[in-house]
Amino acid sequence: MARSDAIDLDRLIELDKAHLIHPVSEFRKHEVKGPRIVVGGQGIELELADGRRVIDGLSGLFNINVGHGRSEIADAVAEQMRKVAYYPSFWDFSTESAIRLAERVVGLLPADRELSHLLFTTGGSDANEAAFRVARMVQALRGRPERTKILSRRHAFHGITRAAGSATRLPAYHALTSLDPAHIETAAPYCFRCDFDKSFPSCGLACAEDVAEIIVREGPETVAALIVEPVMGTGGIIVPPEGYFDRLQEICREYDVLLILDEVITGFGRTGRWFGMEHWDVRPDIVSFAKGITSGYLPLGGIALTEDVYATIRDDSPRGLPFMFGFTYSNHPASCAAAMANLDIIEREGLVDNARTTGNYLRERLAKGLASHPVVAEVRGIGMLVAIECTQPGTKQPVGGKPSSYPAKIARHCFDNGLIARALWECVALAPPLCTTLEEADRIADCVIAAFAEVGSGATQSS
Repeated sequence: MARSDAIDLDRLIELDKAHLIHPVSEFRKHEVKGPRIVVGGQGIELELADGRRVIDGLSGLFNINVGHGRSEIADAVAEQMRKVAYYPSFWDFSTESAIRLAERVVGLLPADRELSHLLFTTGGSDANEAAFRVARMVQALRGRPERTKILSRRHAFHGITRAAGSATRLPAYHALTSLDPAHIETAAPYCFRCDFDKSFPSCGLACAEDVAEIIVREGPETVAALIVEPVMGTGGIIVPPEGYFDRLQEICREYDVLLILDEVITGFGRTGRWFGMEHWDVRPDIVSFAKGITSGYLPLGGIALTEDVYATIRDDSPRGLPFMFGFTYSNHPASCAAAMANLDIIEREGLVDNARTTGNYLRERLAKGLASHPVVAEVRGIGMLVAIECTQPGTKQPVGGKPSSYPAKIARHCFDNGLIARALWECVALAPPLCTTLEEADRIADCVIAAFAEVGSGATQSS
């Protein structure tokens, strides 16, 4: 790097520390350490301003499904912007890219779910906000306006806006804020850390039964909807046990509770199928999605409604009352164009199948390479989602120091050796782009296994 470049980089770092707020960062630490500035990317690798290249082992935030540097997405966006970059879709205005994308996504969703009507948002948080509003609206139109409560599960992440943030049930996100009292917590299907200290299958799916018990406790006449992720992502890559979704859906039908499926992480190939719901024959009333629909090239999310939910709003709303909901950037034409180009790549290159085969291979490599490590209690996941659960040997307690300190050490070691991994509570998480090859999966596995070997048991370490 030439000296003039170094001076520019120094200036950028100082400007960042002076003005730019980074989500999920500790301000005092950031002002000392400064940013790691990304200047480029190609495939599964990123180029940093200091000249280093690192593997993006988390696909940004579970979202860069097709990898970095896909110029065809940039070209599609530029072409759309030259026509019309933006116009609101309120009232009866529309654009071709939004219409074509709605048709495309409906065609990718399982046909027998009848998820045929879409509203595009800007991301996952506002998609879930929209889902909650629609659920309460539908309950009111069906003569049950007192049904306003939303159930969500422990360890869930559904966003950080007011309602979506209240549905998020990870304590760190609420350290200095209060929760909306209309959001109620239920148990999660986290078999490794069962809320009831039971084991599957003798547990009788206590985590699902807890949902029924909470509905009865709160009063079924007050509950609008239950929101769940097919695979819990930020909470620790938690894959539900067999039979869980069957029972959950029975409970929702019994109490007339709408089922909202949060496919923000799991949608568009991440699990090795187009949508996570396909693994367990989940039949939701509302689906939220985001992330992989554009691979992060532009912000976009959305909700899909079943024909039944849509018909309730269409047919039962008072005459003259429009659908009083929407965001300024709903159905954004440039973002929809990015999504169309992104979906072209996923289909053309067979990335959904690759997520399944390469993801299975990566987990097998990690499970074999870490099988004898005293701290590794479990390697789990599905598709291109992997979690390595870390505990003190023979227990379910944190390895050492404060919670999550050991996984953070592993993540730092990985970064120092060319791989971005993420510490998720007591887990080390990986979610590489869907375009990852078997050779690249070997590089990822080698780096992670080496990190665990170097950090060791962590028994005497502290943070």
